[in-house]
Amino acid sequence: MSAKSGIVVTTTFKLYNLVESLVKGQDDSLKEKKIIFIIDEAHRTTMGDMMAKIKEYFFQNGLFFGFTGTPLFDENKAKGKVNKRSELINTTEKLFGPLLHQYTIDEAIADGNVLGFHVDYINTGEFRNYDDLREQLIETLSEQHPEKGEKAIAREVYQWDDSEVENKAAEEGILTYQDETHIPRVVEEVLDGWQEQSQNGEFNAILTAAYKERVIAYYHEFKKQIAEKFKDGEAKPNVAMTFSFGNENDPDNIALEVVDEMFKDYANFTGISFTPGNKTHGEAAYFEDVTDRMKRGGSGRNPKNIDILIVADQLLTGYDSKRINTLYVDRRLELQGLIQAYSRTNRVFGSSKEFGTIINFQYPRMTQELVRAALELYGSGGNNSKVIVAKYEDAVDELNKRMVNLIQELSDPTRWIDLRDDEDGKKRFKVAFEEAAKQLNVVKQYYEFVWDDKRFGLDEHKWLQYIGAYRNLFPRGGDVPEEEVIRELQGRTKLQGSQVIDAQSILELIGNKTTTEGGYIVINDNNLVLIQEQIQELSNLGEHEKAESLKRFVNEELRGGHIPATSNFDEAFQDWQDKQQFKEVKAFASEWGIDADLLSKSLKEYSLIKPEEIPFRDDISKTLDPDKATNTFAGNKLMLNMKLGPVLQKWMREIKQKYK
Repeated sequence: MSAKSGIVVTTTFKLYNLVESLVKGQDDSLKEKKIIFIIDEAHRTTMGDMMAKIKEYFFQNGLFFGFTGTPLFDENKAKGKVNKRSELINTTEKLFGPLLHQYTIDEAIADGNVLGFHVDYINTGEFRNYDDLREQLIETLSEQHPEKGEKAIAREVYQWDDSEVENKAAEEGILTYQDETHIPRVVEEVLDGWQEQSQNGEFNAILTAAYKERVIAYYHEFKKQIAEKFKDGEAKPNVAMTFSFGNENDPDNIALEVVDEMFKDYANFTGISFTPGNKTHGEAAYFEDVTDRMKRGGSGRNPKNIDILIVADQLLTGYDSKRINTLYVDRRLELQGLIQAYSRTNRVFGSSKEFGTIINFQYPRMTQELVRAALELYGSGGNNSKVIVAKYEDAVDELNKRMVNLIQELSDPTRWIDLRDDEDGKKRFKVAFEEAAKQLNVVKQYYEFVWDDKRFGLDEHKWLQYIGAYRNLFPRGGDVPEEEVIRELQGRTKLQGSQVIDAQSILELIGNKTTTEGGYIVINDNNLVLIQEQIQELSNLGEHEKAESLKRFVNEELRGGHIPATSNFDEAFQDWQDKQQFKEVKAFASEWGIDADLLSKSLKEYSLIKPEEIPFRDDISKTLDPDKATNTFAGNKLMLNMKLGPVLQKWMREIKQKYK
């Protein structure tokens, strides 16, 4: 703060905290002052509760100006907030008032203040060409609609442009991107062009992929291919990754072993060590070093620099580095998100950087349309619709209708298993659930929002059970809803209020509800019923595999009277799981004629973080005995060895998941 000039530089968060303390203390002293607020990056965090409270407090005498390179228009479909006057504040103009001055991206490029973009769209081999996609679509649609006739369908399909063909092929599941094959292709493409694209390490690049899991998968694939492609002494790229680290209560928090691996790799080329969880030399310090180091260019300028940084969302908005010249994109970006991300590459930097390069690796024609729409919007400016939206009561009525429809598709969410083999029923449930979830998102935007069992059509706990049913029927990595729904469905697992139900809490409950008799742990019928209800609730809330393991443990070990009175329940459960796992190891080893002890050792070392890597894979193959195998390939060593690879990887992943 400058006392002489009267200028205060602060953040939304700090200003919000000040307003909160003033309101609680019934202090109106600042409210009466005439203050001008100049808000930078006005597209980012200005639509939420904090800015709403700030504007409400300073409403009488405050004057708010917003600056942004990507204002939000109706086309952005931002959620926004509905204020007390039933006004939906979801565009920059509605929040700050009429546009005062506009300087668009095409004008900035023409003036030489930023560079233009060179955008590539790569087909990584998921389809041969668009005519091939058309033929596959004709075959699929003819099977779905035999009454139309194949010729009529063919005429219709051949009238579609490539973007429509791509869109329909994706919708029908013909064109999909599977990480197991797609990520290695992308990494191969990036590494093959790295020297030329970075101008021998003078510049560096960002690769963005949706979700932290995919960031980690990319990181491991880069490490694998770099080790294979580059000989000792050759110039090779330094690769790093960063993401939101979360905290110990974050359901999407990253495993400690991943962070530890990332820090050790980073220290190998930078010489700087970080420690997971350390307040001064931990995750925050690592992120600060990464953002600073990315501004120095690639390893051609200094071997301690970063060449390729892998991110999910971080650094895609508001981060400036003149030495970033390339953005690799393996995700969907739209409108302001697309322009913001692309703009990381277009900062002016002498004659050696003529433009920012963007290389897209998904849905070439659909992505091309998204780029066109974004450039059109921010080259000319978008629209602002009328401010007034439906009243809260009307939004709740619509939610009630959708909840009723959801209940009609599955009246008891704990009976989700009835739909597991019913494909039509699953589809109807999926549509009904996502429609209800979307409308609930709308209702939550209103300031009046509070859960109302009667008006919403069901209580909050039952809604959590519907979320659990959805998760069990459509596990992540399979058929998932749109990203908007996913964000709202991430959250804690709870039973009526704040009681967290997980495997650990149930083991603690068992320990509290048991007694000893004859040197063994026993349980009475009433407490057994309580424990079984809790296990079922764990399944209802989307943890079916864990619930099944606990159910078997209770039935086989606790009710069977097999647990010594001196046992610790955690250890007893782990010992039981280890025994069950080894039974499956022996069965698989017998089926394929391989050594069970070596397979068990491999399984112990196997990591879900690196699912494609099978520890001791060559050693396992050497133990293969066709005379001991019991499956259909018994007696044929060549066939056994050929078929074992993909089956072993799938089995490893399933067993590790089952007994994690």
